[in-house]
Amino acid sequence: MRPLLFAGVIFAFFLSVPLNAGAAEQEVRLDVTELRGGAVPRVRIAASPHMRSAAFYARTADGMVRPIHFIGRLTVDGAGPVLQIPAGEEHFIPVGGTPGLFVAARTGLKQDREAIFVLLAEGLPAVLTAATPISADVFFRQLAAVTRGQKGALHILPYTIAAAGLPAGISREEETVTFEVAFEGIAPEAVFTIADILTVEGDGPLVPVVINLPDAGDGFGFSHSSLASETEFRERLEKIVKGAGLSGARIVDHGAGTHLTVIASEP
Repeated sequence: MRPLLFAGVIFAFFLSVPLNAGAAEQEVRLDVTELRGGAVPRVRIAASPHMRSAAFYARTADGMVRPIHFIGRLTVDGAGPVLQIPAGEEHFIPVGGTPGLFVAARTGLKQDREAIFVLLAEGLPAVLTAATPISADVFFRQLAAVTRGQKGALHILPYTIAAAGLPAGISREEETVTFEVAFEGIAPEAVFTIADILTVEGDGPLVPVVINLPDAGDGFGFSHSSLASETEFRERLEKIVKGAGLSGARIVDHGAGTHLTVIASEP
C-alpha cells in the first residue's frame, strides 16, 4: 500500500514525563531527515501489543499546518488523516504528495526546515480534517481541546528539504546537549507552541520531540537536543516563552542547567 497525500503543508512534540523520553523518541521517526525536492519521507511506527490510531499532519516552514490524507486499507473511514495501526508489527508509512508540498521539487537556492506531526493514541479523534491549511497556533488550540483526557503522545518529526538540484544540507556533527523541559500551570497549547518553535524553527539536530498527553492537569514536558550551551539554551527558551504570551512565567533550573521548569506567573 502506498498512502497518498492530498494538497497540504505542516509540523510537532515530546513528553509529559521526561524520564520516558528515550523510549518515546524511538517509537515514531522518519527514515531520512535530510531530503531533496521530490523525495518521499517515510514514517516508521514501532510495533506495539495494542492496536492504536495515528493522525498525520504536515507543518511547513511558513508555520501552516494541514492534515495528511491517506487512501488505503489502514484508514479509519476510507480516506482521511487517521490510520489504524494494527498490533504486533512494525509499520512503515510512505508519505506521498502533490505540487506545493514538501515532496514537490523546490526552486532556487533554498532549504527549508519542516516537520510531520504524528498524534498516536489508543482512541483518536481527528483534530483537523479540512483541506485548507491553518496556522500552527490555531492547530495547537484545537489539539489541546480534543486530546484532553486522551492517552497518547504527539510526535514532532523534523526534517529539512532542499530545493531541486540543491544537495541536502550536511548534518552538524558537534556534540549536542539534551535538555529536559517541564511545565507547571502552563496551558497545553502554549507547551505545544514552545516545542514547535524549538524543534522546527531552530537549527539544532533533526531529533524527534515527543509530548505525552497527561490524563489531566499538569504533567507536560519534553526532551530537546540542542547544540547550544546551557546558558544559550535558557536565554532562547526565555525569549520563546515570552513570545508565546507568557511574559510573567519564570524558569527554574533544577541542576546543571539541563533540567528546567517553566512555571506560570502567580494569578
